[in-house]
Amino acid sequence: MVVQPLTASPRQSLPAEQVTWLLRDSNAPTITAGCEIVDQNLETVEDISTDMAGGSVSRNSYATLHGTASLALSRELAWSSALVRPYLEVCDEGVTARFHLGVYYTSIPERTFGEQPVTYEVAGVDILHGLYSPTGEAYAVGAGTPYLVAVEQILREQGYTRYLIDQTRADSVLPSARVWPLDDQTRWLTVVNDLLSAIGYQGIWSDWDGQLRCQLYQVPKDRATEWVYDAGQQTSMLSPQRTAVRDFFEAPNRWVIIRQNDVDGPPPVDGDGMFIFQNDFEGDTSVSARNGRIITRVEFVDAADHEALVRAALAIIDADMRAPTTLRVATFPNPLHWHFDRLVVDDPDIGRFSNVLATSWTLPFDGSDMTHEWRII
Repeated sequence: MVVQPLTASPRQSLPAEQVTWLLRDSNAPTITAGCEIVDQNLETVEDISTDMAGGSVSRNSYATLHGTASLALSRELAWSSALVRPYLEVCDEGVTARFHLGVYYTSIPERTFGEQPVTYEVAGVDILHGLYSPTGEAYAVGAGTPYLVAVEQILREQGYTRYLIDQTRADSVLPSARVWPLDDQTRWLTVVNDLLSAIGYQGIWSDWDGQLRCQLYQVPKDRATEWVYDAGQQTSMLSPQRTAVRDFFEAPNRWVIIRQNDVDGPPPVDGDGMFIFQNDFEGDTSVSARNGRIITRVEFVDAADHEALVRAALAIIDADMRAPTTLRVATFPNPLHWHFDRLVVDDPDIGRFSNVLATSWTLPFDGSDMTHEWRII
C-alpha cells in the first residue's frame, strides 16, 4: 500500500467502508484544513490551525524531493528549523476522518510589508530535504557492509529518528567497496538511493506522517489496486475535464541492463550480471506495433546480485513503458493519495477498468478539486 491505509491512525480506526463513504459517497461533507508544528521525532508540539489561512500540498513522485506545500500563516516560525504537518479533516453526519499530509521544512521566499495582520506566504519542502545537503567530503562504504545497515547509519547521522526500513534484503552486502567522490552533486540523498537501488529497492520517500520509508520495489501492475475512480452517477469523483497526452517517439522497446559493480567477477552475460528484455507485443511502443523497429536502451547499474539487478531493470522498464500515455484529470478532494498510488479508472473516455499509476497531484485546502497526473500501466 502506498496510499494512506484506509483504517490507519490518525483516523480513529474508522472502518474502511466509512472512510470510503466520507470521501466518495457522502452528500455534503465539510472539509477543514489544519496544521501543527512537530519536532524531529514527529511528535506534535503545537496545533497552529487558527493561524493558517489556506494553502495546498503537492506531490511529484518522480521529483528529487517529492513533496511541497504552500501555506498562508499569520504567525512567524523558526523558519530555519521549523517542521510543520498540515492535515485535512472530512466530516459528515457526525463522522470525522483526519488525514495527515506530510511533514515539511519551512521558508518564506517572499514577504509583503505593510499588511495587517501580517501574512507569511510559506513554502514547505519535503522532510527528505534533510538528506539533500552535499556530503561535503568523499564518502565510502566498505566491502561486506550490509546495504541496509549503511542506509540506516546515514539516516541516524543526518538526525532522523522515525523511519521504516523493509528488511527483506537485510542479508545483502556490498561485494566491493563503493566510493562517492567529493563534488557538489553528491548528496546524502544520492548515496541513500544508490544503496537502495543496488538491492532492488525504490528510492526513499516520506509518508503522510513524515516517516521515511525504504522498501522493496514492486512492479506497479502486480500491486493491489488502492483506489477505484469510476463514472457512476452516484459514485463518480471525476471532473468532466480530462486530457490524454501521448508521446511515443523515443520510447525504447528493448532494454539491456548490466551490473557494473562486481569488479572481481566474471564478465556479465544475459542471466548472470546482465538482463535483456524486449517488448514484442505490449502496447503502442512494442516491436510489432512499430513494424519491427527496435529502440534499445542500455544502462549500467550497481546491484548486490542478479536478483537485485532484475528488480532495478524492471523499475527502469516500467517507467519507460508508462511514458507514452499520460492522463491529466481533476477529482473531488481525496486526501488518501500519496506516493506512486496504483489506481483503476473505469471511465468511457479513458477506458474501462484502466490501470494507472498516479505520478503527481495537488490538493488545495479550500475543498476545491484536486488535480492529478496519471500514467497508464
